[in-house]
Amino acid sequence: MIEFEMMRQLLCSEYDGLREKVVAAADDWIGAKGEFIPHLWIRQLCILVQDRFLAGDYEQANSLFVLVEKLLTEGSADVKSAIATGFLEGLINRGSLPADNWRPLLGPLARKYCETVDRFHGINR
Repeated sequence: MIEFEMMRQLLCSEYDGLREKVVAAADDWIGAKGEFIPHLWIRQLCILVQDRFLAGDYEQANSLFVLVEKLLTEGSADVKSAIATGFLEGLINRGSLPADNWRPLLGPLARKYCETVDRFHGINR
């Protein structure tokens, strides 16, 4: 089972620039008592992906979304939650990044999750 520490290492290894983005935003995801706030950490990935996709950079996209699917499959409940609500919902809610730019990259579990969120909000795609 993949826990948070392994999730962070896998994502930083797979997606160039994520470590630097996370370090630069440490004040945003490290709580006042030094606690790790996973959903805010994963938000940095969401922002980085959005920026790259809007710039037309999809170089690491396929391998990232394969890893996302792996984390949804093999991750602990907390890892699955961080990926689903932090990353996938983050992409859904980032209005400046059209769904057509990233939805085709989703694996089966990620796609099902996004479709469920859409249905909840009354969105038909």
